[in-house]
Amino acid sequence: MTRVLIIAGTDSSGGAGLTRDTATATALGCTVAPVVTAVTVQTHKQLHDITPIPPEVISAQIRAAAESERISAVKLGMIGSAQAAQEIADALGRFCPDTPVVFDPVLRSSSGGVLMKDEALMPLLEMTTLLTPNLAEAAHLSGRAESSRPVDLARQGERLQRLGAQAVLIKGGHGSGGTSVDHLFADGHMTRFERPRLPQGHRGTGCTLATALACALGAGASLVEACQQAGDHVHKWIKSAVAA
Repeated sequence: MTRVLIIAGTDSSGGAGLTRDTATATALGCTVAPVVTAVTVQTHKQLHDITPIPPEVISAQIRAAAESERISAVKLGMIGSAQAAQEIADALGRFCPDTPVVFDPVLRSSSGGVLMKDEALMPLLEMTTLLTPNLAEAAHLSGRAESSRPVDLARQGERLQRLGAQAVLIKGGHGSGGTSVDHLFADGHMTRFERPRLPQGHRGTGCTLATALACALGAGASLVEACQQAGDHVHKWIKSAVAA
C-alpha cells in the first residue's frame, strides 16, 4: 500500500494542515505517516498563534516514520523556520533518499497570517520533485509580478526550477475567468490542465492537491498523470462541498 510521509502543521479548525492531508490520503486509499512541524491555533477566519516544534524533534519523527515502514512519497506543507527546513532536508536525505517529494509552499494561512518565511524554503527546493505554488506564491518566490499569462508563468516556473525544484505546478484556482488552468513545467515542457472554475473560498485546497499528488506519485504515476488525477480529485471534492 502507498504510504505517504506528511510533514506539516496542525490546524485546530480542521480545515487544513495535517487533518486535511490525512483525510485526503485516506480517501485515496493511502496510509499516512504524520510529522508535526507546528501546532497552530486558528479558526476558519483567523490565525491566532503558532507554536513551532523543535527541529530536532521534527527530524526524530521523520526517522521513526521511515524506520517503521517504507515511505512511498513525501508531502511537505508548513515548515516554519530555515533551521527546521535544514533539519528536514538532512533527515529526508538520510532516511528517504530517492523518494518523490511534493512541496506545497504555504507562505500564508487561508485564515490569515504568515506561516513560513522565504528562507525556510531554500534548503528543501533541491530535493523537491514537484513544487505547487498558487499564482501569488509563484510570483513572490520567483521575484516577478503576479500574472496568469502562460508566457509569464513559464518565466516563473523556469526561475523556480533554477532554484532547485525539478518540476513546478503553478495552480490557477485563485485566478479569474470561467476556466481554472494549472500549468505544469517539467523537462522543458509546459502542460495545461483546464477545468471549469468553481466558487472560491474553500480552505484546504492546496493541502488536498499536494497530498493527492504525493499519493499518485507514490503509486508510480508520472508527473502528468499525477497532476491530472490530483486535480480531478480536488475538483470533485470542491464540487461536492458546493452542492452540500
